[in-house]
This record gives sequence, structure tokens and C-alpha cells, in this order.
Amino acid sequence: MSRPAQLCPAAIRLLEESAEWRLLGLLFEYPGGAWRTNVESLAASLRRPELRGMAEAALQHASGGLHLALFGPAGLVPVREVTHRGGVQFGYLMAELSAYYQAFGYEPAIEEAADHLAAQLGFVAFLKFKQACAVMEGDSAKASLAEEAAREFIREHIATQAEPVARSLSESGPGHLAAAARLILEHAGPPRRPAYPQGAGLNEDADTEPMCCGTPASGGPLVQLGP
Repeated sequence: MSRPAQLCPAAIRLLEESAEWRLLGLLFEYPGGAWRTNVESLAASLRRPELRGMAEAALQHASGGLHLALFGPAGLVPVREVTHRGGVQFGYLMAELSAYYQAFGYEPAIEEAADHLAAQLGFVAFLKFKQACAVMEGDSAKASLAEEAAREFIREHIATQAEPVARSLSESGPGHLAAAARLILEHAGPPRRPAYPQGAGLNEDADTEPMCCGTPASGGPLVQLGP
């Protein structure tokens, strides 16, 4: 019987990064359904002690009431990107997020809007996993595409929320969530200047200007939204 092929160091690193982002996403999900099973299963594969500590604390302290108090519609910590965009045109944001998700076949496993932080963190985990698979298959083009998409998505979207969420949780959140938010901020860095038209409401007619979602290594648009 032949031995299973060993993973290369690059693939192992990417799988570990995927697990980290997945954990961060789970920490901002509502703790219902299969949430506990997912956290327990993931915790067993985490190598870094601080990540395991976050998972264990979440299993001990998470509750529906705490989640709603922090992240619910009237919660202390807004975790939808549109909240932090300051007058952003809602349609542009949601169209870009939907284009990203559809382009890579990502379907969030939670009943939240596309701009919810948990859904976005899950998408980065998904991209890291796809990159790892491409590396294992020896497909450098697909690996580069997933890597660039993750980098652009973190910079353009997660960075928008990272700083205000970290600040709010440092003031009113439990320790494991505050630590998770600091780690997200460390990965994402400060927010960039808004890239969307300002001052438009939710009910305005759709715009006709094409829009791109980042730029892959080849230099062309990742996702092109036509009129």
C-alpha cells in the first residue's frame, strides 16, 4: 500500500491560515445550530495556543444573549461593513461582495448579509483553503488568483471594520472577542479611503458604471460588473 503524499510546507501554512480565519469568523457568528460542533472540531486542529484559547473561551462563554447584545441590530458593536462606510452607496458595496463570492463559489453558511463580518472572515478562510488546494495541485495561476483576491478583500473590506470593531470590543467585549478583534486588525491594518459613491440611499436606482473587484496577479480585473 502506498503512503499518502505529504503536504508541502506552503500548503500546511495556508491550511493553518485558513483555520485561523475560519475560527475568527466563527467567533462572530451566532452560536446556534452546528456552531459548537464546528468550533470544537476546529479547535482540535489549531496549533497556536492563543487561538486554542479563543476557541475554548468561546465554547465556555458564548450564548445567544451575549451575541445579540454585542452584534445584534441594536448591539454595542456593529459588524456590518455598510455601518462603517459613512454614506457609502449600499448597492455598490453589496454588488461587489456578491461578485466576489460568486466568482469563487463561496456560499456563506450563516443567515447574515454579505457584508456581515462573520461572512467576510469566512470568505477569507475559503480563499486560503482554495489557495492551499491549488498549491497542492501545482496550479500556480489559481494559487496566485486566490492569494491576490484574499489580499484585496482584506484590504478593501475587512480593514473597514477591523479598527472600529476592535476599539468597541476593547471597551465592552469579553476578552476572547477583544483578542480576536485585535488579531483581525493586525492582519488587516487601518482602513483605506472609501471607494464607493457617497450619500446614496438604499432605494436609489442601480448605477450603470462598471465596477471591478480587485486586480489579480495578471493585471486584469478580478470581477467585472457590467451595466
